[in-house]
Amino acid sequence: MTPTAPQVPFLDITSPILFTASRHTHCRPKVRPLTALIQSWILGLLSGRPVNARGRVTSMTMRNRPILVVDGDPQSRKLVTAALTEADFEVLSAPDGSTGIELARRVQPAVIILDILTSATDGMDTLHGLKGDPGLKHIPVVAITASSDLTCADKAFRAGAQFFLPKPFRAASLLGLVELAADRAQKEIPMQRRRRHPRHPAAIPVACFVADNPHTTREVMGHTANVSLSGLSMWLPERLDQGTILHLKLDLPGGPITAKGRVMWQDPKQARDGRFHHGVRLLGFTEEGGLSQFRWQLSQLAEESTE
Repeated sequence: MTPTAPQVPFLDITSPILFTASRHTHCRPKVRPLTALIQSWILGLLSGRPVNARGRVTSMTMRNRPILVVDGDPQSRKLVTAALTEADFEVLSAPDGSTGIELARRVQPAVIILDILTSATDGMDTLHGLKGDPGLKHIPVVAITASSDLTCADKAFRAGAQFFLPKPFRAASLLGLVELAADRAQKEIPMQRRRRHPRHPAAIPVACFVADNPHTTREVMGHTANVSLSGLSMWLPERLDQGTILHLKLDLPGGPITAKGRVMWQDPKQARDGRFHHGVRLLGFTEEGGLSQFRWQLSQLAEESTE
């Protein structure tokens, strides 16, 4: 009997066509007519929403959570991070599987890109660890590898990876799979749990007041990387533990407002300027009018992004 091909979703980067090779059928291209693609791109431009590699208007909610890259090759990790950042994804990275799993537990990324042949640890062990963790098994994994072993794809799918991409690959192929994975994960989230607030890049000065004990409060100065109605992505000069309650003073162009927030995740890797990346969920605004002022600032940022 002739062996059947493993199920390997991939993008043909020479044309806007998505192919899926099935274990039970031959490759059958799913083609979207060129006119439909043009209509989707026009709709995306008019609505101010992004259009993915398949020419479909995508939800901004899938970009509210970061993409996690786990790769033992520093150069590969740098290139993948750069490609995703250029496409406006927020990206975190880890050099090995144990660090990657720990980081995934903290930040709950939208998608995990995993090199299944990392030098520090066996990437397949990492994949088994991700899929065996009740809190992480739902996160889609894009497995990548430079191995010439033709069975790698089959092993990755059997271990729980949803997608596979052999190295070397073009940025368009990677972005297409990440968008497809994030879109699929978004559809699997119950409606009441979906985040519906788009984030907007903005460097807003923020004073964070942290209570070390009931009698002592200290101030940590930082600035936002992006903002949304539900939370802030922030750069701070020190690492704050997950769950830390913060009293925030945001220096908006229209005047300062105060709010309360909770640290939801933090990247343990220090940036070149010595700061650490944090995700903060907004719990409420202190003074009357704070919410409306913050909404107005978000609307201004949205208008600027479409100009």
